[in-house]
Amino acid sequence: MIKIKLERLLSNTPIPINTNLKFYQPKVQQIADMGEQMYWSMLKLWAIKREEILDKETEDTLKLADFQVWSTYVISSPELLMILAASVDCFFHSKVDFLPTVNTIIIGENENSTILDEELYSVIRDVCITLSNLDGDEEKEEQYKETPNMSEREKEMIRKMKMREEKLNKIKHSEKEVENRLANQIVSLVAIGEYTFDEVYNMTMVQMIYLLKKYIAIQQYVLYTGLSPYMDSKTSKPIQHWLDA
Repeated sequence: MIKIKLERLLSNTPIPINTNLKFYQPKVQQIADMGEQMYWSMLKLWAIKREEILDKETEDTLKLADFQVWSTYVISSPELLMILAASVDCFFHSKVDFLPTVNTIIIGENENSTILDEELYSVIRDVCITLSNLDGDEEKEEQYKETPNMSEREKEMIRKMKMREEKLNKIKHSEKEVENRLANQIVSLVAIGEYTFDEVYNMTMVQMIYLLKKYIAIQQYVLYTGLSPYMDSKTSKPIQHWLDA
């Protein structure tokens, strides 16, 4: 199983999977056309865990590898087959065939076709997990904490910093169910990054998300350093510089 590094994901070039397959990251324009929900569904289809599929393990299921459980589950669902076909078309620029009688999935055509086996599944799954986790709302340790020894002035500063940080984080932490979430992210990056709309639409989702994350890190650093002279150095925690965030 390969491990995809961030610097590789930030590239626009496709990721080699094997001799026949390359993984292509869709541009923001493509994601807007297909719908953001569909994009995340295609990624997360490959990352379904066996405990999400099986209500309870039995003697028979314990003999099956994760790939066998996953492929049986996908092939038995017309809806999941549709999403899988869309993901192969989007990520591999190829077609997929299903052979339910032998529980087999084939990606590609003719001499370039590849049977989806456990090894290939593990590689694709790793890439998709890495990409889907980029949208996670991971909780960081709180930067601004009130302590009993703080003065009222310091506590007021802390509250103002928290309010400002919440506003900044709305760019990245908006709910997936919000209809205009992707549009808001695009507009935000154009507004603060001096990019044109065409430039943002030609980015991958990874590029757009990480530019927004870096903007938030810079703003938090500037905000904290601007207010730090008014904070008690013994009770306030230095924020990480945005180059290292």
